[in-house]
Amino acid sequence: MAVGVEYPSFGSGEPVRLSAEAIRALGADLRRRLLGFVVRPVEPADLFRRTARLRVNGAQLRLVWDAEHPVHDDKGIPVLGVCEHDPDEPGEIMISLNSDLLEDRPELLRSTAAHELGHAIFDMPAAMAGRTARAFRSRVEARAADAPVDWREWRADEFMGAFLAPRRQLTRAFMREASAVGASIAWRGDDESPTPYMKASRNGWSVIETIVATLAGEFGLSEPFIAVRLRKYGLIAD
Repeated sequence: MAVGVEYPSFGSGEPVRLSAEAIRALGADLRRRLLGFVVRPVEPADLFRRTARLRVNGAQLRLVWDAEHPVHDDKGIPVLGVCEHDPDEPGEIMISLNSDLLEDRPELLRSTAAHELGHAIFDMPAAMAGRTARAFRSRVEARAADAPVDWREWRADEFMGAFLAPRRQLTRAFMREASAVGASIAWRGDDESPTPYMKASRNGWSVIETIVATLAGEFGLSEPFIAVRLRKYGLIAD
């Protein structure tokens, strides 16, 4: 049976502007239902198999994954991956991951796959409903710091982060490792929902870097990826 995903959308199928928290909650919930709560690296083959059929806001999606061939954009420039829909193949979403660039980089393969899955979930139902071609490509070069925010890419990134490193699992692992190295933990929020965090100024960056490196290995992700998630979840503060 296809796993169902629901979020507010317009009649066209396009999502309403969702908050970061709403996107993260959806990503973490889908991770839980597909793979459970166990903290472990997401195995790409397992992800491909479990997401072959999805139901998004009632629309049936058939995801076809390919991680065995090179992938290029329309100009022949290599890209990390692409998520696309062809109206001649109704109901089918093709996600291609560049084997030349990702085969020996499992952490980048995981993040690229989850990013493209985010596009499939949030961007492709409207393309399917409108019977229009649509493609999203993950490029090798990073977005310039002064470039305008592309909300679709931002949304796919927030989904990716929460799917691969959900707040609940990352917080538990973070607290465990902080305790193991004797780091000083502070708390914010009310008594019913306190949130732990580490002040870099109190613990020093070397301690934080040690924790980040351990968590990166545990989740099968890069150290910059984990560092970004810790900051976005408020677990590290300057």
